[in-house]
Amino acid sequence: MRARLLVIVLGLLALVGCSTVGGSGGSNEPAANEADAKFSLQMIPHHRQTIDIAKVAMERSKDQFVVDIADKIATAEAGEIEQMATYLRSWNIQVPGEDANATHKMAGMMTAKDVEGIKAAQGKQFDELFLAALSRHLRSGVDMAKKAQAEGVHVGSKALAGKIVVSQSEVIDQIAAKKKA
Repeated sequence: MRARLLVIVLGLLALVGCSTVGGSGGSNEPAANEADAKFSLQMIPHHRQTIDIAKVAMERSKDQFVVDIADKIATAEAGEIEQMATYLRSWNIQVPGEDANATHKMAGMMTAKDVEGIKAAQGKQFDELFLAALSRHLRSGVDMAKKAQAEGVHVGSKALAGKIVVSQSEVIDQIAAKKKA
């Protein structure tokens, strides 16, 4: 996945011949740069993985907290995927496909073994594994979003990254509070 991402970004930079992606479309908004493109290219598969495990939690958990957190994060991230896909298309960059096996190797992602372990667990063990994995996964998403905020130039992408930092940090805090209770 990293090699494919690098090829896409380098190819894109070669096409435009500069350090930015796309144009401003006549607005005052700066064109996107490599950090903006990389953020969406990596965060889309990251969000898809979150949604995959959240769906399992919504179907199997008997703990209302787990079900509510899973629903909240899946709903938010589905909308964010659409927003990032729109940005990528506007920059003439292909939206990442849904190859779960390839994304397991990407930084910040759960391994296939991690996901299978969560799916195989039952009852309270499932809830504990899900919440622990979700918390770690969201932390990596927060790190990705902070990097995009620091290095990106696209106003919309940076705003989305800020939203992700806030919303995912809130969920991480809620999970931590639940574990202490």
